[in-house]
Amino acid sequence: MEKVIVNASNLGDFVGKPIFQAERIYDQTPIGVAMGLAWNSMGGSTLYIETAKIEESEGKGALVVTGQLGDVMKESAQIAHTVCRAVLLEKERNNPFFAKSKLHLHVPAGATPKDGPSAGCTMVTSMLSLAMGKSVKKDLAMSGEVTLTRRILPIGGVWFSHYCFVCSFGWNLHAVHKCIALLVF
Repeated sequence: MEKVIVNASNLGDFVGKPIFQAERIYDQTPIGVAMGLAWNSMGGSTLYIETAKIEESEGKGALVVTGQLGDVMKESAQIAHTVCRAVLLEKERNNPFFAKSKLHLHVPAGATPKDGPSAGCTMVTSMLSLAMGKSVKKDLAMSGEVTLTRRILPIGGVWFSHYCFVCSFGWNLHAVHKCIALLVF
């Protein structure tokens, strides 16, 4: 058996030329933005969740959501907002961000309908990024439903979510799995 070494310089030899356009809209992830993984009929894709503060004053803690979200995803946004309020109260007791801020949470690509519970952890990350003034690592993507008790539930479609993350880097999926099989077995 021949030993195979794969690195950045020869990865293209194993995975081929990019067959998908990268879905990245940010070179560096801004504060208030997180990347999620979504299953769809084509296998999967990455999607960004963006959160912005649109108003601030005492008692204004509210959330507006846009991006052609279905009922399940709207519900996930409300749960994520509640979870964020609890987390920030615990971590930074004197930070009144959620009590004073009206937020706008948006999922770009508004022409594409989006629904499902698995964006909850990405929504939480996006909102806490804004509240704490910290950006999320640019190569971090996530998926998972969040409960009111701050649990992240197991996700369905994990294989397809893996595909979409690989696609976001423009790699040939079939070749990537052949490469993985060479390295693992």
